[in-house]
Amino acid sequence: MTFLQAAIEVLRQAERPLSVAEITRTALEEGLIDTMGQTPRQTMASVIIASLHRERDGIEISPFKRVERGRYTLRTEDDPIPENVIDNVIFRQQGEFLSYKDAAYEVLKSEGRAMSYSEITQIALELGLINPQGMTPEASLSAQLYTDIQENGLSSAFRREGPGMFGLAEWESEVDTISRMAEKQRHEVKRQLKNVLLNVDPYAFEHLIGRLLGKMGYNNIIVTDRSADGGIDVVAEVRVGILQARTAIQVKRTSGNVGRPVVSQFRGDMLAMGDIDQGLVMTTAAFTKGAMEVARLPNTAPIILIDGDKLTDLLIEHRIGVRVEQVAVVSFDSDSLVIEEVGD
Repeated sequence: MTFLQAAIEVLRQAERPLSVAEITRTALEEGLIDTMGQTPRQTMASVIIASLHRERDGIEISPFKRVERGRYTLRTEDDPIPENVIDNVIFRQQGEFLSYKDAAYEVLKSEGRAMSYSEITQIALELGLINPQGMTPEASLSAQLYTDIQENGLSSAFRREGPGMFGLAEWESEVDTISRMAEKQRHEVKRQLKNVLLNVDPYAFEHLIGRLLGKMGYNNIIVTDRSADGGIDVVAEVRVGILQARTAIQVKRTSGNVGRPVVSQFRGDMLAMGDIDQGLVMTTAAFTKGAMEVARLPNTAPIILIDGDKLTDLLIEHRIGVRVEQVAVVSFDSDSLVIEEVGD
């Protein structure tokens, strides 16, 4: 008996959906298949998947139907198996290959778990789903999945589940989907905030930072005059325990990274003021390694560095330039549902 015929017979006897592993195990136990290969499960999966793809492509009708993730059944009485499908061998592997993305989808669907791209590739090769033309099928498969996720976002059929790990979007719960959508929206808002900050008037930017510092708990905030700031844009005080620390702030509205010379000069400007306890540099960009080294010099007043990513996070946290909307997500909790019997 062929794998195709064995799968049909097992499902006919079971009268319920089965996984590929269950179909293969039953077929082996009942002696329906006699294979000398090392991967009968993969062969069985290959037969079923190929059959479904041939139906999808309009070549012929498959005797199988996928009812849920990784589980299959036969057509119902209302949708019977055509006799010619039972009598004829419909699986012809030669020349029938899938794209890397389609192969990855079928492997993940069949396995029902997140997998590394190397494991996906190995199973796809064992099943004969792909026909690599190069020497690095793993790299090709991972590149296609990464690209699909990057270009299609939440519309992609795939999800990253960790470094080098992939799963399917259809496995997500509604809460997961909402969380991902919220995270995507947050990234978009951060991008819009940064774009506005890069184009706002420099003096208006300094006053905006003054507002932010006020929300963060600073007091006695002074935005210095344009013409005589001496490298210090804002001066403010913040309470640290029982101490009041006087802070000098410099803001850099730029798309280029802030380097060592800027932070070194700022430290000199702080010393020139004489009554500064700490410094704070805030930028719309990022800081170079040299800038971070200068900020951490020992035996000197500390300088805190806040880059564009952290700056936009602070604006969102303190509701400056954003509107926060909350949506209640309701989930069933059987443990909290206590139903007591009431006597007559």
